Amino acid sequence: MANFRGRWYHAIMVAMADILFLFFSTFLAFTIRFGTFVPPDYNWSAYTRIAFVQFATLIVVFYIYGLYGEANHKTSSELRAAVTTAIIVNGFLTLVQVYGLSSIGFPRSVFTLSIVLQIPIFLLWRQILRSITLRNAPSINVLAVGLESEWSDLTVKAGQFLPRIRVVYAIPGEATDRARFQNIGAVVLGTVPKSLREQYFVNCMALNIPCLWTPDTYDLLVSGADLTTVGESPMFSLASIKTRHGSAVFKRLADIGVALVGLIVLFPVLAAIGFLVYLDSGRPVIYRQERIAAGGRPFWILKFRTMVPNAEALTGPVLASARDPRITRLGRFLRFSHLDEFPQLWNILRGDMSLVGPRPERPTFVDQNRRTIAHYDLRHTIPPGLTGLAQVAGSYTSPPQDKAAFDLHYAKSWSWWKDVAIIIQTIFQWRSKPKD
Repeated sequence: MANFRGRWYHAIMVAMADILFLFFSTFLAFTIRFGTFVPPDYNWSAYTRIAFVQFATLIVVFYIYGLYGEANHKTSSELRAAVTTAIIVNGFLTLVQVYGLSSIGFPRSVFTLSIVLQIPIFLLWRQILRSITLRNAPSINVLAVGLESEWSDLTVKAGQFLPRIRVVYAIPGEATDRARFQNIGAVVLGTVPKSLREQYFVNCMALNIPCLWTPDTYDLLVSGADLTTVGESPMFSLASIKTRHGSAVFKRLADIGVALVGLIVLFPVLAAIGFLVYLDSGRPVIYRQERIAAGGRPFWILKFRTMVPNAEALTGPVLASARDPRITRLGRFLRFSHLDEFPQLWNILRGDMSLVGPRPERPTFVDQNRRTIAHYDLRHTIPPGLTGLAQVAGSYTSPPQDKAAFDLHYAKSWSWWKDVAIIIQTIFQWRSKPKD
């Protein structure tokens, strides 16, 4: 109970600090806009009419994006993406409030400048809070259950979830008695039969202990099921994995708009990169590679060529390595900066791809994964993307099983805000992860 009260007290104090930083950002925007610490009464009064509603929506939006949970459960990139997305969402809601409450005296320039200021201010404040939380976090006993060969991997995963841990190991079937859980702060499961997994789940839920495990296809499919009543019996209703028809139409329209504007605005950059590729290693400038789209349909993905011509003539389809000798001098920079992916805006405009979705794989790798990953083709029920959940939550070296799990979860839980969060997180990770 004391721990519960402590978490609530911490969350309330953090929420109050968030309100102060929101107010400070807006006041600073007024000061910059009007060049004085005393803004005009007419404009300031217009802001005060919506201020308390804005404060309330900020708390709600931050809560929805998990910013009042345990700060150490988010990586730095996840924290940056969550904060930035939440600020943008709250900015949109503030705009609705401005018109809904007829606060027409609230200058649009101040509104825009306030959001621009909020992002670095909140990122700095929340990063400092995360650092302090990690530094002062207590050591927690973690029960790792799995085969002995999995213990080292389970320890790594537990250490990524919690900052300071002491690990207690057990093989499946051991430590199922609730008394063994009294001094345990978290449980991480490896290869545990489903018949035994339920016992660990029940004990963790009864004692309010977090439990981590790698989901299989069944777990991912039922994770978003709705509980309904048929007659007098509770039943789960499993929604389609595809986006609803109307949402899919608007998602496609958004793809067309962004791709078209991107191609027009970036045309000078694309032309310059193409010219440099030609000077560096000759033709062809654009490299076409067969990939698999929604429904298992093959298409040709476009990239600026980063390897020597006919790079796979002798090796066949293989993944590029970090110091691959086939990569050209300019190609190394293009791959590092991800600029070689920009021609895929044309694939998005054509309808082969979307801005966000599972990354399209080559037919060879798709055939391999079909043989080793159950229900792998479910990832092909939605259009592939320029970026995706597997790219921001995982890494280039993540095993195909993990990438498929991320892709299936994205397909099951798609939303506009999830797409926005993935795009923002992609921007933050643009130069911090190897390319896919």
